[in-house]
Amino acid sequence: MSMLLNKTIRLFLDSIGRREEYEYYLDRFTSGGSRAFALLVPERDGFEEAAGVFVFDMQFLLKLGLDPVILLCGTDATALRDLLELEDHPFDWLPVQFNDPLQSWDAVLTGLETARRNGHALVLMDASCDLEAALRVLLPALSRRVHFIRLRGPLHDADGKPLGIYQIQSTMDSSLASEDQALAGFAGTLLETVPGLHISVASPLQLLKELFTVKGAGCLIRRMASIRHVRGLDELDARRLTDLLEAAFGKRLQQRGFLDSAIDFYVEEQYLGAAILEPCGSVMYLSKFAVQAEARGEGLAQELWRAVCADHQSLFWRSSLRNPVNQWYDRQADGY
Repeated sequence: MSMLLNKTIRLFLDSIGRREEYEYYLDRFTSGGSRAFALLVPERDGFEEAAGVFVFDMQFLLKLGLDPVILLCGTDATALRDLLELEDHPFDWLPVQFNDPLQSWDAVLTGLETARRNGHALVLMDASCDLEAALRVLLPALSRRVHFIRLRGPLHDADGKPLGIYQIQSTMDSSLASEDQALAGFAGTLLETVPGLHISVASPLQLLKELFTVKGAGCLIRRMASIRHVRGLDELDARRLTDLLEAAFGKRLQQRGFLDSAIDFYVEEQYLGAAILEPCGSVMYLSKFAVQAEARGEGLAQELWRAVCADHQSLFWRSSLRNPVNQWYDRQADGY
């Protein structure tokens, strides 16, 4: 790992999730290259019930060497500040005016450096500006991660079931709870304007689990993946495909003949995931199925699987008993 965790911090992280997961995300967050690791946008409604937990989480993130930025906008900005201004809070408060983009951006950069020197998290406040205008100034230069924090937690479907992943629809989605339509639409606009954003919605009571586990504890909002289906290796970048497989499996490929034997390749356009099939008599053999660590928990595996199954009514695969994703394979299988 890029930093040494003391025993108390590690024990707390162990209570949140698997060690290999939180170590991966911690390394990813600390080496991400953004000015701030994430932008957190709390919602006023019901926040008084979780303000203390949220403040504790911010203190914990700072101990991990991470620097979240909290954004308070609109008519609720002052009320949210009052809720966060607890004794021993870890915040530097910075009033800004986002209607002046250049001046406000300079102020944000200066405030971020000051907060870091103080060991605090920066809180940006503009009661006269709406959220959309503020985010136009801050994204993606400040961060590519936006977490909407609300007591209700993740988006829900029309039956009230919480959603772990929500894929943006081109039209209003009647399967989504009516009270979540506006936020989903707003997130879709952000993803359209700033491609590559990571947007999630989570409860302040589950924020750390959302951040440091593959499964998460909120709802990831994303666009549908673009998956290429080609019939031969010559239509792909073989080097990138090999790199994907080796990174996903955590080892070098000992044999590469399967790439020449395969006749069906399903590859995400950025080479974040792939499914490779070979013919075996009258049935197709799923030779390789891989998703990069950075895309796990984002629904890409399921999208790849649906793409494969749309073209193949039957297929089979082999998996080691020690494979950590066997439970996922079990849920896809019709038999053994």
